[in-house]
Amino acid sequence: MSPTTEGPSSGLVPTPGFAVPVMYPIFIFGLTFTSRITRSVFFVALLSIAIFVVFYSTTGHPSTNYIYATSLWSLIFQSLDYLVIVDPYTEFSLVDQPPSSSPSALPFLSRLKWSTKLVLSPRGIGFKHEPKSVLPPHPSPQSRLRFIFLHQLPSLVPYLLLADIGNLLLRSHPSFLPNGPSLSSVGPIMRYINVFIFALGSYCTLQLNYIISSIIFTSLHFYSPQDFPSLMGSWGDAYTVRRFWGRTWHQMMRRWLSSAGTFVVQRTLRIQKGTNLSAYSKLFIAFFISGLIHQMGDYALRHRVPVFDSFWEGGSIKFFVLQTGAIMLEDGVIALGKNAFGIRGNSRAIRVLGYVWTASWFAYCLPIWTDPYFHDGMATGELVSLIGGVWKGDWKGTNLRFTLPLDY
Repeated sequence: MSPTTEGPSSGLVPTPGFAVPVMYPIFIFGLTFTSRITRSVFFVALLSIAIFVVFYSTTGHPSTNYIYATSLWSLIFQSLDYLVIVDPYTEFSLVDQPPSSSPSALPFLSRLKWSTKLVLSPRGIGFKHEPKSVLPPHPSPQSRLRFIFLHQLPSLVPYLLLADIGNLLLRSHPSFLPNGPSLSSVGPIMRYINVFIFALGSYCTLQLNYIISSIIFTSLHFYSPQDFPSLMGSWGDAYTVRRFWGRTWHQMMRRWLSSAGTFVVQRTLRIQKGTNLSAYSKLFIAFFISGLIHQMGDYALRHRVPVFDSFWEGGSIKFFVLQTGAIMLEDGVIALGKNAFGIRGNSRAIRVLGYVWTASWFAYCLPIWTDPYFHDGMATGELVSLIGGVWKGDWKGTNLRFTLPLDY
């Protein structure tokens, strides 16, 4: 092991098992206070835990370190919005809350329940700030038993199998393994297949976590079935890079990424709202924060030293900031098509062209993010393979590999 990477002499301590779970009660309890100063104290406590976990501790497993880091720092930016940037008692209200009332007037236990729902609903489900124009429709009202046993539990099976296939494909591709070649070293067709292989595992894992959460919370009567619209939007909307990030991919970060942008652009820099400068500045800030969250995971994979220099070795910030440039480019092309050539609407031909552009963009830029991410060991965690177990008796998928057309 290199002396510049994580090891016994690195000074890291074992990550406490309660580090991630304890963040939620601290966050929720902090939201019950109406004083911004008091809430800010809770934010400092959360920030301190996140810094300690990422920079001073390790689980001993690179992939687990990554998950801990990105989970914690997602919560940090959500808590920065809710505890510090805005007044949650004027900014957020439940759908059934009378306009004249405020959660601040509720007794403590009611505020605690309100805070819990707010923290556990990053997309604003059940609140008036829910971005309904970009989220999938809510499920129709139905009994909890019907929702769980006829919809959610059956949907676990295909996602489990697809996630298994995605993980096996990752382990079959040398570019997704430690110290492997770049994802850009394959043939042009395989560049597109790389995007599919990477997205499949991530997409299915997120869906599985969401479905399992919906089963748990509806069983506990904390939420109703109609509080669980699909986590992902339609792939039919993904014919531009903007629409992929803004509609098709999950919108779990949307609220607090846009809030941070508004705080910096409108309240701090005083850039006029409604201008292109304002819109693209906020877009840049949103993608920069998203990149920073993932960059925390990049660093936590290996804990190289010195910290300041090695922190920037991951590709997450570069990848996510580049999305701003791609969106600005396609906005310009779309505007040119409308103004110079009179192209209107979204015909089938235009959408097909858009899908080709979007897929080509990700085929080009994905290695910037994933090369350091996987070469530092993201795909080295323990694997449970149903397909490997049933087919070959290989329940860890150790020896099961697919043949991929890497040269094409």
